[in-house]
Amino acid sequence: MVIGDGLYLKETVFNLLEKHHKYSVAVLKEERRQLFEEANRLSLLSEPKTYRQKKTYYKVWDHSIEGCWDGYGKKVRVIVSEEATPKRVHSKDGKSFENRVSRANWMWVTNLPCPETDNTDDLKNTVRICHSRWQIENQCFNETVNTWNADHVYRHSSNAIIVFLLLLFICVNIFNIFRIRNIKDRSIKTKIYLIRLIKAGFHAAGSPLPLVPTIPPIPI
Repeated sequence: MVIGDGLYLKETVFNLLEKHHKYSVAVLKEERRQLFEEANRLSLLSEPKTYRQKKTYYKVWDHSIEGCWDGYGKKVRVIVSEEATPKRVHSKDGKSFENRVSRANWMWVTNLPCPETDNTDDLKNTVRICHSRWQIENQCFNETVNTWNADHVYRHSSNAIIVFLLLLFICVNIFNIFRIRNIKDRSIKTKIYLIRLIKAGFHAAGSPLPLVPTIPPIPI
């Protein structure tokens, strides 16, 4: 499964990934008019599935469309999601709070096979997969820059920069795998706290406590 932005909604990308036995998901933008308009038309003619996850309310349509994407020439699914999240925010005067609703509309195109059963859980999983493209931005690029200083250039040699980035990605992956799978201490709830514990351990190893002098045995 490969997830991309609207930039990757191209028949060449879908065909390439399908050739390597991978499914694709990409954001549908208005630029691809025929597919976009057909999805909107079908949404007006059918009822959505509705559900709630955490604080967000979802209205989701799952359309199977064929013949509206020149170049790919195969049936695709267009997932349409209208999402509403109630929020309590400060009012403009800063003295009170007011309730607002944050709304978002999404469309994705995918060649994932249609679910065999009319189950809302299958649709929930599909929408979750479509939204997971943000994990690349938030948990990869954003985290490595803000937490691991990936944007700092320690050496100006191109080889050194590549080696540093590859080593950093290895360290980040090992760290996340260790945190997810092996942390037994329930007091460790955040990555920052775990990082500080590891950092403290390195500092302690760099300046270990002095050894206790051995006391000679008392002669009998």
